[in-house]
Amino acid sequence: MALQGNIPVIPTPFLNGEVDYGGFDRMIEHTSAHVDGYVVAGSTGEAPALSKQERIDIVRHLARIVPQDKELVVGLGHTNLREAIDIGRSAKEAGVRSALVPSPYYFPNSPAMVTEYMAELGEKTALDIVFYDNPVTTGTKYTAQELLDMAKAVPAIKAVKMTDHHFGKMRELKRQSALKVFGGDDIICFRSFEAGVDGSMIIAPIIYPEAFRASWDAYCARDRETSYRIFSQTILPFIHMFGPGDEIPTTKALYYKLGIFQSAETRLPLLSSDEQRVREVMLGYEAGLAAIRS
Repeated sequence: MALQGNIPVIPTPFLNGEVDYGGFDRMIEHTSAHVDGYVVAGSTGEAPALSKQERIDIVRHLARIVPQDKELVVGLGHTNLREAIDIGRSAKEAGVRSALVPSPYYFPNSPAMVTEYMAELGEKTALDIVFYDNPVTTGTKYTAQELLDMAKAVPAIKAVKMTDHHFGKMRELKRQSALKVFGGDDIICFRSFEAGVDGSMIIAPIIYPEAFRASWDAYCARDRETSYRIFSQTILPFIHMFGPGDEIPTTKALYYKLGIFQSAETRLPLLSSDEQRVREVMLGYEAGLAAIRS
């Protein structure tokens, strides 16, 4: 599987209630030199608030503008399998090779049920699957063995993104399989490095693209001290302020302040950040910038 390194999850820019494709263009221009790809139309992209056609159109647009040496991963979180297959097939036609797929939300999931869902999605889209292990939003917890059994039953599953704060499980997946494992939560990012992840699917790489790349490259070169110094001085102050729980509106507020997005709009049921939250986020961001400049 080609996926490796920093593949940030990206928000969907809106302007007057509609998708603002120019915002995507500016985001890619701002970040692409320092990342390995992007996850588009995932939960950070407010996929549950997007129509099927919007998700298809967004992926097609990103497939056109993202540099060819970067991976594009389509978010296929959905409770409607037919629509998920349609989105996945369209992404495949646009040149996308991988999909990020969580357990279907709302339903009381079982390993057998989710395994069958993943198998159907993988077969009908011909995409490689990054299984999204996110117990908070899906209400479903998996052991390392259950994930290994699912991957064995569904050959399309090539990787796991872990938001679960279970570092022993990350290490177990790496020890017992050839699965790629990606860190999935900004607030435990560096500990995920220490657990041996193959990269990160989080927001921070699009906030400080160059610094995050430098931290990751130093870690991969086994210079843990330099990696952690960059991370703790530059990236950690922002992570502390921008979440957890409201990372989507706070990231959009920051991008609006930076002139990358034309608005900080979210779609209901999400609400935009209020003035107090924006001040907090900017405090964290400016602290990181000060570290970079010093």
